[in-house]
Amino acid sequence: MGMQASDNLNELHASCAALRPPILIAGVFFSTLLPASAAPHAMMSFDSGVFTSSSSSQVDLSRFDKGNILLAGTSRVDVTINQSSLGRQDITFSVLAGEESAVACLDRAKLVQFGVDPDKVARGVASLGEVAVPRELPDGALCGDLGNWIPGAVLSFNSSEQRLSISVPQIYMNISARGYVPSSQWDDGINAALLGYNFSGIRATGNNGGTQAYLGLNGGINVGEWRLRLQGAQAWNSARGRSPYQNTATYLQRSIAELKSQLIIGDNFTSGQIMDSVRLRGVSLVSDERMLPQSQRGYAPVVRGIAESNAHVRISQNGYSIYETTVAPGPFVIDDLYPTGYGGDLTVTVTESDGRRNAFVVPYAALPQLLRADTTRYSIAAGQLQQYRVRDNTPFVMQAAIQHGVSNAVSIYGGATMSQGYAQAKLGTAFATRIGAVSLDATTARTKMAGGTSLNGQSYGVAYNKNMPESGTNFSLGAYRFSTSGYLNLSDAINVRDLFGHGYDLTRYSHQKNRLDISLSQKFGNGAIMLSGSSIDYWGNSQGRQTLLTAGYGQNGQRFNWNLSLQRSRIQAASQTAERQRRGDSVFFGPTFNAGRIDNRITLSLSIPLGRNAYAPSMNSYLSRNTGSSRGSNLQAGINGNLGEQRNVSYGVSASRYNNANGGSDNFNASVGYRGNAVNLRAGASQSSGGGQLSFSANGGAILHGGGLSFAQTLGDTIALVYVPNAEGALLSNAAGVRIDSSGYAVLPQITPFQRNVVSIDPKGMAEDVELKEASRTVAPSLGAVSLLKYATVSGRAVIIKARRENGAAMPFAAQVFNDAGDVVGVVGQASKAFVRGAADGGTFTVKWGETADSQCRVSYQLPSLAKGTRQSAADLVEGLCLTKEGVRTAGAGTNANAGGTAQSPTTEPLI
Repeated sequence: MGMQASDNLNELHASCAALRPPILIAGVFFSTLLPASAAPHAMMSFDSGVFTSSSSSQVDLSRFDKGNILLAGTSRVDVTINQSSLGRQDITFSVLAGEESAVACLDRAKLVQFGVDPDKVARGVASLGEVAVPRELPDGALCGDLGNWIPGAVLSFNSSEQRLSISVPQIYMNISARGYVPSSQWDDGINAALLGYNFSGIRATGNNGGTQAYLGLNGGINVGEWRLRLQGAQAWNSARGRSPYQNTATYLQRSIAELKSQLIIGDNFTSGQIMDSVRLRGVSLVSDERMLPQSQRGYAPVVRGIAESNAHVRISQNGYSIYETTVAPGPFVIDDLYPTGYGGDLTVTVTESDGRRNAFVVPYAALPQLLRADTTRYSIAAGQLQQYRVRDNTPFVMQAAIQHGVSNAVSIYGGATMSQGYAQAKLGTAFATRIGAVSLDATTARTKMAGGTSLNGQSYGVAYNKNMPESGTNFSLGAYRFSTSGYLNLSDAINVRDLFGHGYDLTRYSHQKNRLDISLSQKFGNGAIMLSGSSIDYWGNSQGRQTLLTAGYGQNGQRFNWNLSLQRSRIQAASQTAERQRRGDSVFFGPTFNAGRIDNRITLSLSIPLGRNAYAPSMNSYLSRNTGSSRGSNLQAGINGNLGEQRNVSYGVSASRYNNANGGSDNFNASVGYRGNAVNLRAGASQSSGGGQLSFSANGGAILHGGGLSFAQTLGDTIALVYVPNAEGALLSNAAGVRIDSSGYAVLPQITPFQRNVVSIDPKGMAEDVELKEASRTVAPSLGAVSLLKYATVSGRAVIIKARRENGAAMPFAAQVFNDAGDVVGVVGQASKAFVRGAADGGTFTVKWGETADSQCRVSYQLPSLAKGTRQSAADLVEGLCLTKEGVRTAGAGTNANAGGTAQSPTTEPLI
């Protein structure tokens, strides 16, 4: 009977599945016959009569009489203790005297690793009166009933799930917060070199013709516990040429578990969580909250905006560009910023394809400094100041800050900064109340000028935070700060000292006087109302003020989503352009203001899916109107969606109409993106009445390691390098679109440091001649580690044997299949079929259902050789007779499924 190769696996799956129901049915049958009073361990026999094949009665099925029989050895299994996962661990199983099944064995070191406190065990046993003096846990193997050593402890193993469950009374456990991973279990990873990149380029024609490009780099080298990191950017512009390379950070870093801190040596930013964030070339030691259980992670704001075309977005902080990319027309969200500190507003500049620019500020400030009781955080830094555009004034700076939780309701914090001619000190407190968390602080600073002149001043701040989940209200941040005219932070002090030394009028220098930041969200119906605002005014002759207010409401419905937002931006100040040009360095005079500029923008956006499928494309449209100084409106409509099995291809087309006082213009946009195994790509094109624009962006990464060079979609700060031998094409379940490459490697771009991460493999897509022995691994990496995760696989040619005995009878169900080396390689299932892995190109399979010569038969076979490097897309098929006399006859030739052929059965009876 002919058979398509593609049907082989279906029959194989049916055969394997058929092994289970009869056993289960038999088990249920036996259980119904047992009396209610029967002992739970009463002996039972497997009744082969439940099978229709008479030959099955010839097989010794005694190995099925007992369930959950375990063999001795070491296995890698999932371990939980008190329902908390510890990931996959190597556990030894041993057979005790008088037992038939192996039991799990633990030892003192393993129990300590799992969180058991031996001292508490000894004290607990003594307190129960079982012994007169405390007893230590022995150093040898503890096999079987764990309650023999730890009162009340229970150990159980589920072989079907390969899960070892341990229950230990809490009085014998180390008390730690849920999710805590001890430093002894941190993985420092392998030695490796890594490089991440983010490239974007634009080519414009017409009125705003020209080319510009940006390349951001983030790389380093890992050696043991040390990480060398480099972060920088290079920009090009056809009008100005190549800009100087911007070195954002270059430092050596390692985790110090005993201090729960990071040691950093080199060019880097201070945290800015308590004191001002500055860039130093020196040494710093900073508490790392990520080492603590359930601690708050480092904060970086989410940037939201709207692009009217294929636009270029630049985000800068403290004068340094920290992120650049290209975005498609419509609303955009950037939520993967690489944080450089807790202080310093983000300036976001959106450059449209026709040259128009829209800039706005995203407030970036720390939350109230409230800590848990008895928790302390600190930072110490010393080095040479590296300030943007200041090259001839780089004084030595020392900065320190500390926070301490006095109780669950009160925390105190403070710090100091010392430098040449400058001193700053801060003291504050944060406390929790029923109406929210509040922090209050006061800072004093003294700046000494040449000739003995000094500026003295103070700055006072208050911040508030309240989340009310029962009403859906989140007042995430409300902060106010007032500074006297003589108060200068370190950055301002450096600028003022430089101005004074060059004889400039200090009254022309603008520095902050008042600042107010608010952010409020409220759930309302199926949507939420959002309100945020910021107002800043300045000391100095300009007496400038900046005000930004944004309000909106959005709703996610079953058939469409919509959002309405209003934004008001107001700037009141005198222009400082002439003074800036005279100085030639704009940073010294604070922000540049356009006097009386007011922008009022209202935006309505709508998204409607074009189909009921979850992956259906969407039609998006939005209307934006500006009624302020730059009057105009923009109407846009388009379609975007995703393609591919992994949804890794994105596309979008749109058309828009822009009108203002000078006329209007039409803009047409198209973009396509691809998320590959080793790179993310995006290309866009725009055409308007003023000219056209082509844009391109790519980001990805590479890791050089002992096994070769592996590429990644992108690189985060902590990475998993997955190695699955011969499993090319298998997917990483944790990262969309990431597959195992031809060398067996794949890169998971980001895992969480100091926490357990479960990394899983999806075998879909890999060759049929490979089998995963384990599909998931768990790792808790230290910060910056490249954790190598190795997965065991079994490789070998997969074969389905489909044969009958000489008399036409089926091969006995549950008979074992041996290869030429005498190894068990399979079991006969229903329909006289067996699945075998690791078959040679030719040889003999021996099928045994007893030890006598007439209770075994042999299937000789010869398969076409596979070309070197060829992998199986389906199992091969061997059809023929299973002969009782070796060498009398050769079975029907097998067929290589890769060749797409079929094999004819030598029997005339259908094999059912």
